[in-house]
Amino acid sequence: MPQPLTLEICRSLTLLTRQLLGADQPQVQTHVLARGQVYRVAVVLEPIPADQINTVMQDYL
Repeated sequence: MPQPLTLEICRSLTLLTRQLLGADQPQVQTHVLARGQVYRVAVVLEPIPADQINTVMQDYL
């Protein structure tokens, strides 16, 4: 499993998720410039079915 995200990154992703859902855009693509490089960014929000939440949460323990 990849390294855990920092609290700051998790907070930023939560805010982004709220904005995307508020704009009814569960999937977006764009390009960003960071550290002198252009990156393609894709975000896909996939709801987790209620019966799978416990399994997903185990990944964070």
